[in-house]
Amino acid sequence: MALGNSRSDVAVPAMLSEAALETPAFVYDEVAIAAAARGLANLVHRCGGKALYALKPLSLPGVLDVMAPWIDGFAASSLCEVRLARSVLAGRGSVHVTTPGFRPDEIEAIAEVCDYIAFNSLSQWSALSGRVADRARCGLRVNPGLSFVPDKRYDPCRPHSKLGVGLTDLAAWARAEPAAIDGLTGLHFHTNCEGRSFLPLLETVRRMDEAVGGVLGRIQWVNLGGGYEYGQIEDDQPFSQAVGLLRDKYHLEVFVEPGAALVRASCYLVASVLDVFNADGRRVAVLDTTVNHMPEVFEYQFAPPVAGASETGPHRYVLAGCTCLAGDLFGEHAFAEALRPGSRVVFTQAGAYTQVKWNWFNGVRPPAVYALDADRQLTVRKRPDYADFLRQYGDEVHATH
Repeated sequence: MALGNSRSDVAVPAMLSEAALETPAFVYDEVAIAAAARGLANLVHRCGGKALYALKPLSLPGVLDVMAPWIDGFAASSLCEVRLARSVLAGRGSVHVTTPGFRPDEIEAIAEVCDYIAFNSLSQWSALSGRVADRARCGLRVNPGLSFVPDKRYDPCRPHSKLGVGLTDLAAWARAEPAAIDGLTGLHFHTNCEGRSFLPLLETVRRMDEAVGGVLGRIQWVNLGGGYEYGQIEDDQPFSQAVGLLRDKYHLEVFVEPGAALVRASCYLVASVLDVFNADGRRVAVLDTTVNHMPEVFEYQFAPPVAGASETGPHRYVLAGCTCLAGDLFGEHAFAEALRPGSRVVFTQAGAYTQVKWNWFNGVRPPAVYALDADRQLTVRKRPDYADFLRQYGDEVHATH
């Protein structure tokens, strides 16, 4: 069991250890979220682009409310996300959507509240764009064919990818049916994941310029997607060059839509220790949370960072979730102080792909959601209960039993 990645150098707000905080708890820091959104907007606007937030890693309405004043809109992946984004924006900013498969029975409802729609394939473009082109600016997601992500599970440009139209296919379509792209207003792509340099983005834009420059000259906008660690990349010159190429050469409106980069470090999952015991020479600490509240821990087998953990602490524990799943484990972590029932364990870097994926396996209640405001006060936003448990199964008859 790996000890790696267990250390967290994040300064954790002191109030997360207060007894009044009900655990398990998911806490989002409004100050940190606003700062991340403001930093993104400053960079993108300085380069002449527009900044969006992609809802997919964290879609709490309170988080979106905090971001809305700083960014130019939201990027969605479904009708539900589109509706939420439009509701939060309340008349300002733009809503964008792309998905590998639009439902024909939802596309018109999407167009009623969405400004930009990027279809994932030429077949969906052919089948659906004509139905909504009078209400939304329709485009295509493309696959530039450049892989920058070693782990194929995360690579949008992996072989036989389901994500986007290949540049060769797009160019051939434009040559064969030049009139067919008259309604095409933009292109969308996404080629990276947790990128720590903007050089791959610049390489991708240059590939687009070389391969489909004729198409770029006939459209009005390009969405560069997400996948870059905005706020952690020191050299932003490649980003400026990429945006500048599209704006100066093709006079395009340029969007970016990061997601995890804006929220990952702004949230915490706080748990309490329920039990501590020995198992085959290891100390096991059972928590009142579960990897089902951080599903990517189990899906991708990594140890999430824990506040106060170190690689040399004298007290080592296997941190275990409270469900019957044998693999419900957060890894082995070492601490300066011994854990005991009632001790708090705080997972940092918890903002991305937690809330949107957590579930009720074993009937274990998902975390209560708290907002940490500018005055460093905690306010509960949602406290899941038995009625929520029943509601997911479409049964409220037993709610009073």
